[in-house]
Amino acid sequence: MIKRSTLLISTAVLGLLVLAGTFFLTGKEKVKQQHGPSKHSVASEPGQEPNDWMAMQRMFPYNRINTDAYLAAVRQARALMLEAPQRSNPWTFTGPDNIGGRITDVEIPHDNLQTIYLGAATGGVLKTTDGGLTWTNLFDDVPVISVGDIAIDPNNNDIIYVGTGEANSSSFSFLGNGMYKSTDAGNTWQHLGLERSAYIGRVVVDYSNSQRVFVAACGNLFTTTDERGVYRSTNGGTSFQRVLFLNDSTSAIDLVQDPVNPQILYASMWERTRGLVYRNSFGNSSGIWKSVDGGDTWTELTNGLLTDNTVGRIGLAIYKTDPNILYAFYDLANYEVGIFKTTDGGATWTRKNDGPLYNMSSNFGWYFGQIRVSPSNPDRIWVMGVSLYRSDNGGNTWTDLGSMNWDLHVDHHAMYIDDVSGKLFEGNDGGFYTSTNNGNSWTKINNLPLTQFYAIDIDYLKPERIYGGTQDNNTIRTLTGGTSDWDPILGGDGMYTLVDYTNSNTFYAEYQWGNLYRFTNGGSTMDYIADPMSGDRVNWSAPLAMDPVNSSTLYFGTYRMWKSTNKGDSWQAISGDLTHGINNYFYTITTIAISQIDANIVIAGTGDGKLQISTNAGQSWTDRSAGLPERWITRVATDPFDSQTIYATLSGFRWDEVLPHVLKSTDLGQNWTDITGNLPEFPVNDIVVDPDFPGRLMVGTDAGVYGTENGGLTWSWIWNGLPAVPIYMMKIHKPTRTVVVGTYGLSSYKANLDDIFTGIRSENKPDEIALSLFPNPVKSSANLRFYLPTSDRIGIRIYSLGGNPVMTLFNGTLEKGEQNLTLEIGKGETTLPTGYYLVVVEGMKFRGTTRMIRI
Repeated sequence: MIKRSTLLISTAVLGLLVLAGTFFLTGKEKVKQQHGPSKHSVASEPGQEPNDWMAMQRMFPYNRINTDAYLAAVRQARALMLEAPQRSNPWTFTGPDNIGGRITDVEIPHDNLQTIYLGAATGGVLKTTDGGLTWTNLFDDVPVISVGDIAIDPNNNDIIYVGTGEANSSSFSFLGNGMYKSTDAGNTWQHLGLERSAYIGRVVVDYSNSQRVFVAACGNLFTTTDERGVYRSTNGGTSFQRVLFLNDSTSAIDLVQDPVNPQILYASMWERTRGLVYRNSFGNSSGIWKSVDGGDTWTELTNGLLTDNTVGRIGLAIYKTDPNILYAFYDLANYEVGIFKTTDGGATWTRKNDGPLYNMSSNFGWYFGQIRVSPSNPDRIWVMGVSLYRSDNGGNTWTDLGSMNWDLHVDHHAMYIDDVSGKLFEGNDGGFYTSTNNGNSWTKINNLPLTQFYAIDIDYLKPERIYGGTQDNNTIRTLTGGTSDWDPILGGDGMYTLVDYTNSNTFYAEYQWGNLYRFTNGGSTMDYIADPMSGDRVNWSAPLAMDPVNSSTLYFGTYRMWKSTNKGDSWQAISGDLTHGINNYFYTITTIAISQIDANIVIAGTGDGKLQISTNAGQSWTDRSAGLPERWITRVATDPFDSQTIYATLSGFRWDEVLPHVLKSTDLGQNWTDITGNLPEFPVNDIVVDPDFPGRLMVGTDAGVYGTENGGLTWSWIWNGLPAVPIYMMKIHKPTRTVVVGTYGLSSYKANLDDIFTGIRSENKPDEIALSLFPNPVKSSANLRFYLPTSDRIGIRIYSLGGNPVMTLFNGTLEKGEQNLTLEIGKGETTLPTGYYLVVVEGMKFRGTTRMIRI
């Protein structure tokens, strides 16, 4: 069982903020979405096709994501969570809780509007029992916190099901690992299965039989798989049987049950696949299917419906009073939307007047797909896309509720309608809203810690000030350090932010495609400073770095390096193409670092696996990519103690080989050493180095923060108070020894470095020793070498990467000194299957770990 910890978020009484996509040039000028990157295009992510930035990092260069590698990483992370040393919650929530973030589902017990469950795209499950005044994150210690759907047992409010993996196919919908169940209203969770389902679109608990549970499973978006379709459990989720399957590229995305006859179900199927340079969201196998025998058999409904290759995602809604009435929301090619209605249980369908809805989903209809019908009026329906529309006459005419309510955020994904009062509860990319007049006006519940940060910075002179770029919620900042007083300073999707360490009134911020601005006078003056670079091939998130000695000197990365010595007034290109030269936006510079010891040392990492170094402040560059895996380089960093020591972190999932995600060089990249240690094999997005203690490192991964005191030999999960949320950027404030992290889904947190590292190793924990294993990969035997400072009783064991013991090779006392032991793993009873393992040397005083490949 997984036990939750509680985080209460106090209510915020602040004004509603601007819609995503609002661009602050002369106050509140609105810039319309465009279809390609240009200097002043501000699109609501993921509106433009190239901004599949997060997915590309994880797919490159194989064009897909390895499901087995992902699930193995989840199991490794869970094992590290369980063995992590307990700390007294070193993390402090720093906000915002007044900005919001993407909601994927809203569920409420039918008899209690004070209790609300929210599913978040990358924030877990949040619960309130006081109508939204305070919230508790129920998924604090679940290793996967991307939520697709929630279901409450209609017969028992304490039984909750959660399907993990956001099904909206966003720029990167983080994968789930199946179904979870709670029998105590979310206090503890049991993992049920459907581990390979990846994304779950809908969960339905049969109102006539609580043991019967239906799940609409999508399967891995990034590769064709058989783990798709409708699944049924007849034992409360203990086991599942697939009851509807079409093919390996067609997902089940929505599911409704007849409220009068529980044997009748309707399922929508959606053909969708995706790769490195393509996205297929339409196909002939997309359609609506019906079962009249509880899911045993299914029949496709076609009379009056579209069945060609223009059909994309489909949403379903059934009228509770007369279940013969259903509505279907079709995402269609060429920006069309189709609204269909049946009054005879799906035997025939009629297309409604959906012309006014044209382009309501822009060019990313795969991001939406929800439709709802009032429980008391069969002609009142709502459809959700970029904007929110309502019809009061069964789809004959439509009202754009978004244009009526400029304080209602765009991009709508979830709605719950109370049967008795008709009150609406709505979730979108900006958070959680309620309405008591059918959507004519809305109230934002403005106290949710769900903001998704791409980047973050802390003011050196005034560390209470934190800045950050966020997904679909602008570049934002707090001037006081309060969790509820963050404000937007630049629109669009916020990317890099930097504050001048000599003058807090000067700072820099950008939105997507390298649109960089300099702010002066505390932000009252703003200048666009990226004109010289505007014609370059540039990343969705273009990196910016400031010289640690001269704050007037800036470096900016496109496919080449740019430098300014006058705070961005003018720029000079100081390199040629530092990538492989392919004309695609992710063949660009993704990260820049400047040595704190020698500012002439500048490092650039690229999305196509190149690492380039200059030792003369950019006058010339040397390729140091040899020895690095061909993966997206997420971060490069320099060492505060040795100018020749540098670090690189990588994204991606392994395929046929163990994939290093953290590498270190002590000779400026001429040679590289894998210091991934026992980290789970998730993408690593950032690395920071303790400025006062050698060997202390922290990394931000797709599943939380990990720290090491021994230079990467072993890592510990620093999770107390901070769940397994993706971490995109971390910054250290050296004077106060504070690290602030920007999470992608739970806003930002900070911690004192001494609290973190004190918790990693207690006085009673064995000292770490370095292990050398050669050869590696291993066929039948290998030499294991290590040094014992004093004698110790030692056990040498082999573990799976998930932390399970596989083989014991030695138990006994070893004397002080150099140890040179032969490990036999390929003979007789000690034969070990091929795969990836950990070799662990453990005694009373000493402990060491290294990875081993058995071939």
